[in-house]
Amino acid sequence: MARSIEQVEQDLNQLRTTSSQLGEELTAAYKSYFISFAPTLKQQSIQSCYYLCTTCYPEAFLKLNYNQRAQLLKTLQRVIRNVIGDLVIHIEPSAQTSNDDEPTGELTSIPIMPTDWFATPSSLSTWQKNLEEELSHSLKEISYKVNLLLQQAQVMPPAIPKPILEASPEADRQGESTGNIANVLSILIEQESTEEQQLENTPKEMRQRDDLPQIIQIHSLYLRLTEIEFADVTVLSLRKNLDRLGTKINILRREYLQKQQELKIAEAESAWRNSWFESP
Repeated sequence: MARSIEQVEQDLNQLRTTSSQLGEELTAAYKSYFISFAPTLKQQSIQSCYYLCTTCYPEAFLKLNYNQRAQLLKTLQRVIRNVIGDLVIHIEPSAQTSNDDEPTGELTSIPIMPTDWFATPSSLSTWQKNLEEELSHSLKEISYKVNLLLQQAQVMPPAIPKPILEASPEADRQGESTGNIANVLSILIEQESTEEQQLENTPKEMRQRDDLPQIIQIHSLYLRLTEIEFADVTVLSLRKNLDRLGTKINILRREYLQKQQELKIAEAESAWRNSWFESP
């Protein structure tokens, strides 16, 4: 026999209480995580920028005069600092401040978080998902703005496919990590030579081999969450704690959905009984 509506509703209320308690625990866990993650992210970002300027593109970097280099590095630091500063727990994304000498991006903004985060296991799960999406978006934003800034400063080559600049998953699949340097993507792309551009209307069989597209290697910033976390044992430990809480949330959410379905069945059975009358 199915359980009564009152019994199922009591179970749902208990699950909502547990969800609220778990939400408070998760909030504290994310605060601890971000406190340790922020300086690690800053350090990893700057180290990767240093590698790009001094090892990947040293000639282009040396062509800049002192003032240009100083301004470039100052802006790089501010780009990284501003994005990291937005990595806080909030209901809605904070208003973004603009800087005239920072590159503007076209990345999709993060989704708005639920108004009541911890009311149910489902909304709590959504809150955690959105927070992780915000974190992923922030890494893409730093990567994109730094790559764009280096390109505008003529350190990186001008003809770079947009997926590489944006640090998209497509670029990551096509490229590879650069040696032991974390968060730097190395990828080969085709670039037409000047001669081929001038002779693009020449029949293919009449072209010389030196007119063929040139294969060039591009290095770019691609911040990866796993590589950043792996660089610091404290951050890695805090991530494991977040994963543990995430597992508890998923179990709670499945149980909550089952109870909701059970409530619908109990209500339907009650409606049937209230509507049933024996025919005379």
